[in-house]
Amino acid sequence: MNYLQPDPNPENLPLFFLGYSLMILLICAAALVKIFIMWRRGRFTQGYRMLQGLLGLFILRLAVFLITYISWRIDPQFSAALLTLDQAASLIGILLISWMWNFPERSRIIDLVVFALTGLTLALVALQLSLFPALLEGIFGSTSFWQGLSITLVVIGCGLTLIRKPNYWHYGLFMLGILGIGSVLSLLSDALESYHLAQLVAYPLLLVLGDRFPIGDSLPADREMDESLERRHFSVQQDMLTIIYRLFDENDSTGVLYKIAQTTAYLILADLVLVIDTPDEHGKIRIIAGYDLIREENLQAITLDSKSIPLISNYIQRGKMLHIPASSTSRDLSHLSKMLQLSKPGHLLASPVYVPGANKTIGVVLFSPFSNRPWIKEDQDYIQLLCKLFEEAFSHHLVSQNGESDSVKDTIRDLSSKLTTLSQEKQQLKEDMAVLSKEHQHLMLDQNSLQAKYSNLMIWANSLQRHLTMLANLSKKESIEALRKYIAVIEKEIGEPGEDSVTLDPQMEPAPEIAEKYPEKELDPNSTRPADIIEAIQYCLDSMQHEIDEKKLVTQLDLPEKPPLLKMNHALFQEIFSFLVSNAVMENESEGEINIRVQIYEEDRTQRFAHIKIADQGAGYYPDEIAGILNDHLTTEQQDQLSQVMTNLYVTKNLVENEGGRMWVESTPGTGTTVSLLLAFL
Repeated sequence: MNYLQPDPNPENLPLFFLGYSLMILLICAAALVKIFIMWRRGRFTQGYRMLQGLLGLFILRLAVFLITYISWRIDPQFSAALLTLDQAASLIGILLISWMWNFPERSRIIDLVVFALTGLTLALVALQLSLFPALLEGIFGSTSFWQGLSITLVVIGCGLTLIRKPNYWHYGLFMLGILGIGSVLSLLSDALESYHLAQLVAYPLLLVLGDRFPIGDSLPADREMDESLERRHFSVQQDMLTIIYRLFDENDSTGVLYKIAQTTAYLILADLVLVIDTPDEHGKIRIIAGYDLIREENLQAITLDSKSIPLISNYIQRGKMLHIPASSTSRDLSHLSKMLQLSKPGHLLASPVYVPGANKTIGVVLFSPFSNRPWIKEDQDYIQLLCKLFEEAFSHHLVSQNGESDSVKDTIRDLSSKLTTLSQEKQQLKEDMAVLSKEHQHLMLDQNSLQAKYSNLMIWANSLQRHLTMLANLSKKESIEALRKYIAVIEKEIGEPGEDSVTLDPQMEPAPEIAEKYPEKELDPNSTRPADIIEAIQYCLDSMQHEIDEKKLVTQLDLPEKPPLLKMNHALFQEIFSFLVSNAVMENESEGEINIRVQIYEEDRTQRFAHIKIADQGAGYYPDEIAGILNDHLTTEQQDQLSQVMTNLYVTKNLVENEGGRMWVESTPGTGTTVSLLLAFL
């Protein structure tokens, strides 16, 4: 073609070049509009990423078209630059297409790589066109350079597609294959006609991107018309009312769970419904009930490892709703689909249900393997309302189990009526008894009130004694920052307003003994800066190195590189971790191991947590021993019997929870103890 010659005539520049650019631009615009319409209906995260990629591709192609047309009209000698610009745009297009097909879900590393390569390519083209036009005559302006890069990206993209196999992966592989063939033919012929033709063939496959995440099938027009004309006599079908009635009429606890699964399946028309319990102390999670709407049969209970469905387990424990689309590569979706023997699990929606009697949370999990229902915002609101209904069903079941039956109440009313009829001659005596009964009730109320006040006083006395004991232990350790934070814990506890709350005078002078022992000091700079995990752990290990060497202990560290800073101040975290390291040293026998591991969990940009574990190989404890020292109702005698290890755990728990974190302990006799901290990052 003429436009490939070094000095083309502006009068005979082929219209095919501008026509090709315009066709590519229109295809990108059509795909962008289609994705936007589908994204508004489903609001999937993957749809938003495709919008970003197609918008970038559309802007790039629009810029190439405008620059090509304007430059050709102004300067006929801009031909070499036009070819370089077109090849660079095609290269970036391959990069964005591979990114959209292979990574529909967020991947920070891949996103940064794609952004960096795109910026590098644009910078190279800008340097060639503006500052160093001589580069156009060298390797950077040759067809072999740009087509070689395009072939490399096509090979990498095809490899990723074959490995990851996302939804409709064969379309993505076919599209990249066409672009790769065009690049090879262009490289062999040193001309761009074949490459442009390949793009015109491949780019229409971008319209398939929106079909990768269907949001559900709509009814045919004739069926919608028939349903609109159909007269409905009831707003709620009788079968639905019968199902709800059976839910509240069920007496067996397990039966209530199966009725919940069945009710959910019929009311929201979910293909499969599972009722999942929270993980136990052994890390096992149990599917306690289920219902298959297609086969209309119950599903048997089964026990799983909570690590096999980490997202569902985590969200149910936290009492939050979880929505996983069918295109997700989540371990939860793949494991449950394999367990249920589903080729396509469909979309997943999980909602928590609080069980009042057991004081815990279970989860109702919905699948749509056959209907491919996307669980949009209306469905999520509906299942939340159903979960409120299930909570009421549990409360009703609890009352019916503990209260009197209706028959007993009826019998009591009949006997009372007969007694009134037979006792008319003793009416005066009954009136006197009524007066005495009222006086007795008043006395009982006064007695109950006094007992309640006495119980409150005993609780306060026990709490103050407990706090005084812990303050004495902290003062012996000279943990200034931990002592200051523990005092804040006490102030929060006694400062909560109540019927008999005590108000502390902020101007009250400290006791002379405390003032003498802890004179005013300059503020520790570590208490004013966020905690550095790596620095604090290393400091604690260095401080305990002598004791570690005496027992010949081995320290195993699993730490991330440059983790974010914690919200907790550095001095407090350092002292908290020193308590845990001291515990691990004391619990371990000679030549034992101390394992320290730090993991980073990041749900989104606003919710980031550090999961810190420190494990020893000591004798371990029984669960009731651990549960006993982690509650807030220890008596003075129980506190006096606590070991130094238990005292450290008790103080650490209060300090961590006062800073908004969480602490739990896992211990097995004969195996050792693992203490876990969950702390928020800045």
